[in-house]
Amino acid sequence: MNQDTHTSSPGRLVALGAIVGTHGVRGLLRFHPYGPVSSLPPTGRPVYLTAQPAPGGDLDPSNARPIVLEAARPHGNVVLLSVAGIGSIEAATPLVGHSLALHERDLPAPAPGEFYVYQLEGLDVVTNAGEHLGTIDRTFSTGASEVLVVHDGTREYLIPMIADVVQTIDLPAGRVVIDPIPGLLDS
Repeated sequence: MNQDTHTSSPGRLVALGAIVGTHGVRGLLRFHPYGPVSSLPPTGRPVYLTAQPAPGGDLDPSNARPIVLEAARPHGNVVLLSVAGIGSIEAATPLVGHSLALHERDLPAPAPGEFYVYQLEGLDVVTNAGEHLGTIDRTFSTGASEVLVVHDGTREYLIPMIADVVQTIDLPAGRVVIDPIPGLLDS
């Protein structure tokens, strides 16, 4: 049976970025991508508009609404989006503060040796000396780098994803090996 994407649940969603404002009076939206500005969201096919999750929370696919982007172009540190059916600032304003997401299966395949940051969630983190630090709960971006939020049940570690710290990311084995710089694991 063929499912209509407008009524079926999209399944696991991966956030592409957030709508942070409007631009002009013709309904353009200012979009802040979670990846490089050069990686534009897809146009001409559905993406999902969702409420932004709480820090560390997942997107709720039950409240996702498909929209179609007509155009996307870089504009400084944001991307300007044109959404089908949105032609005025009044129509665009209610979309501000929402996330845009794609279904996990619609993401382009990463190149060999590459991965999506969301795939790190749930992986174990160990030091190069073999000390288990916990599992990756979530990630966030500082603008300069991604940061892994690692929990062991009682402690939280913030591990920057920089070459001096992260030594190995092994998705099939479900672990990340780090070489902690001085002070990184101190309370």
